[in-house]
Amino acid sequence: MHIRRARDIVIFDLDGTLYSTHETVLPAFREMCERYGIPLTGESENFLMYTTTQSFLQKNAPDMTMEQCAEFGKELKQREIAAVKERGRLFDGVREMLDSLRRDGVEMVICSMGTKDYIKAVLDRCGIAGYFKKVHHRVEGLIKAQVMKTLLAEVNPNQCVMAGDSITDITAARENGVPFIGVTYGYGAEDIQDADTLVHDVKSLQAEIYRFLIYSRIEWEISALTKPCVIGINGVDTSGKTVFSDNLCNYLRRRGVSAQVLHGDDFHNPLALRRTDDSPDDSPEGYLKYAFDIPKLEGLIRELKAGKITTIGLLDLDSDTYSEKVFKPTDVVIVEKVLLYREPLKELFDYRIFIDITFEEVLIRARERDVPKYGENYMQRYKQRYIPAQKLYIDRYDPKAYSHLVIDNNDVQRPVVS
Repeated sequence: MHIRRARDIVIFDLDGTLYSTHETVLPAFREMCERYGIPLTGESENFLMYTTTQSFLQKNAPDMTMEQCAEFGKELKQREIAAVKERGRLFDGVREMLDSLRRDGVEMVICSMGTKDYIKAVLDRCGIAGYFKKVHHRVEGLIKAQVMKTLLAEVNPNQCVMAGDSITDITAARENGVPFIGVTYGYGAEDIQDADTLVHDVKSLQAEIYRFLIYSRIEWEISALTKPCVIGINGVDTSGKTVFSDNLCNYLRRRGVSAQVLHGDDFHNPLALRRTDDSPDDSPEGYLKYAFDIPKLEGLIRELKAGKITTIGLLDLDSDTYSEKVFKPTDVVIVEKVLLYREPLKELFDYRIFIDITFEEVLIRARERDVPKYGENYMQRYKQRYIPAQKLYIDRYDPKAYSHLVIDNNDVQRPVVS
């Protein structure tokens, strides 16, 4: 099977996303409004942050003549650029984020409704012009969605993601079919609540960009596969399979793809079968052989691939009891589980992902996640059973070599394709 590969491109809004606009724009703006007798509110100030001066004046000073509007706009622009050159600054953490993305080979572009002169002043003052492959500014008579369409035609990405803070940003992304990360630290948080995800600081923005680039890549690479298709998500214990699978599923649903997740933990064998005479609790080989009800999982996957509705019992590990659940066919079925890429399941996957972390990281995360719930002695299970079993599995089946995509998730804030 041939999997199409995609480029990583991020489209950034400038004002309110990378650049702390209010620190340079608002002082000049308030002085101009006071001179012209235009009353200001917090709402009207925020409105200016993501619209044009002309739109602001049409809404808040409808009686101004064309000449007055032109004079207002010209002087405001001069004051803004002067302030930018004197004291303009990025939001905290932006430069570090741009450095990280550039090191990892991510292409970055800007799509802003600022004027060409204004954007140049900001980029020069902050020393970040070199980070961006393309910079698109306001074009008279065009809305942001149209400007973005032109940008996309120039960079011609297979996939990309946009980060912005306003209604014009989310509208532009939606109209161009681009996944959208909304930043609430900007100037239009109330208007972007329907973003694909929301972030409240630059550190979180960086993490979501990395994740969304991976989700978008997967979306692109599976787009040509026959549906329904089955995605396998494999990795050692605590690698982040469950969170990644759930987030990928939510991403695909928001992109209009019907999807569901099958969690491997639900397909454990009951305790009586996991702990038999020839499968002591500390046996790595016993974990490989007896931990999971593989025939049940195999049967469900085959039924869903055949488009059938199926009802089966799922095990709750903590209570060791079953409850029934109805599964309906979807275009994408995501299966996340340890020890996944081996017979008879191996050939059922149309697209295979391995989420990779070191065994040292496994122990760190196990202590944080499991010790508070199960106690300190639970760490011995990892050392005597789980990790040795994972090493046996990796040696025998080489799951990374079998995967279409290997994701280094040792740093959960910076997952990258290996």
